[in-house]
Amino acid sequence: MSVHLRSSIWLPAGAVGFLAVLLLAVLVPEGEQRKALKTADVEGTWSAAGGERLTVRADGSAELERVRAPEAGCGQSTGLPPLAYTGPATWEFDTYPDEGPGIRFDFQGPGAGKSCKVYLVVPENGGKGFLPHKADVQYVRSTGGSG
Repeated sequence: MSVHLRSSIWLPAGAVGFLAVLLLAVLVPEGEQRKALKTADVEGTWSAAGGERLTVRADGSAELERVRAPEAGCGQSTGLPPLAYTGPATWEFDTYPDEGPGIRFDFQGPGAGKSCKVYLVVPENGGKGFLPHKADVQYVRSTGGSG
């Protein structure tokens, strides 16, 4: 077989193989796909053992109580644990990088109009969640007192 004949066979075969691998990489999803969260999955009061509380309302408003803020300037220091925030917030569905879906709370930190965020990741089993920056604290949802 001549060199020209071999290259005319292997070059297209290699290109087809490369395209097949590329197509599989694009079409096969990374990991399992989860059902999108709905308001009914997150609405209510999420409480932790240390007295932290996240109240999520269907209208997009929320109240945070004693919630550890992930960065300086987002917490209050008077009578609260360091970097804890208590006050109003808004929420929307969002996904924290490298975690499952959940919601993001947005609020103004006490320092000069600083915009702050706290994420609540809601694992597939629902009813429980955690803040990625404080993952050792588990939040449990109750739907009775979300007024």
